[in-house]
Amino acid sequence: MSRKRQMQHSNDVRDRIIDIAKRIVADEGVEALSIRKITGEMDYSAGIVYHYFKNKEQILSCILQDGYKKIMESTGPAGSDLPADEKFRVTALSFMEGVLKWPNVYKAIMLDSSPQILEFTSVLGEGYCEKHPALMVMVNTLEEGISKGLFTPCDTQLTAQAIWSAMYGLHMRLIIEKSVSHEHAMNLIKCQLELIINGLKVNKSEK
Repeated sequence: MSRKRQMQHSNDVRDRIIDIAKRIVADEGVEALSIRKITGEMDYSAGIVYHYFKNKEQILSCILQDGYKKIMESTGPAGSDLPADEKFRVTALSFMEGVLKWPNVYKAIMLDSSPQILEFTSVLGEGYCEKHPALMVMVNTLEEGISKGLFTPCDTQLTAQAIWSAMYGLHMRLIIEKSVSHEHAMNLIKCQLELIINGLKVNKSEK
C-alpha cells in the first residue's frame, strides 16, 4: 500500500470511529460512550481505537471541536460594511441554522453536566466569552454598534451571554419539538432575533 493510500485509510478509520461515537452520543447520551461500545460496531479491536485516540475523553473532545467548527464554518464572517444590527442578524441566524444541522449530538452534549463537557460548553462565567468564538463575534458586534450610536451602552460580555442563553433556549426547544416545520422554525428564530435587536437599539425618542 502506497503512503498516500495508507494515509487515506488511516483518515477513513479515524473518521469512522468519530462517526460511530457521534451516533452513540446522539442516541444514548454522553455517558453511554465507551471504547467497548465503539468497537462493538466496528470490525476492529480496541487496540485500533487506542492507536488513534488515547481514551474516550479524547474522542469526546474531537466530537465537540468538530461540531463547533462546523457551526462556526456555517456562520461565516458577515460583511464588514454591514451596520452592526444587520451583522448581528446575519451571523446569529447562520449560527442557529448551523446548530440545527446536528441536533441530536448538540442536545446530548449541551445537556450533559459532567465536568469534562462543561469545561468545553460553559459560557456563563466571568471571562468565558473569550473562550468561545461565537460569543466573541457577538461581543465585538455589540461593541461596534455601541461605538456607532446604534446600540444602547451595556456590559457587552454580560449581554452576549444573556442573548446566547435566550437563543439556546429556542433552538433546544426546536430540537426537542421535532414536529415543528422548518418554515415555522425559521419564523420563530427570525422573530426572536428581531426582538433582541430592537431591544439593543437606542431609543431615538430619548435622544
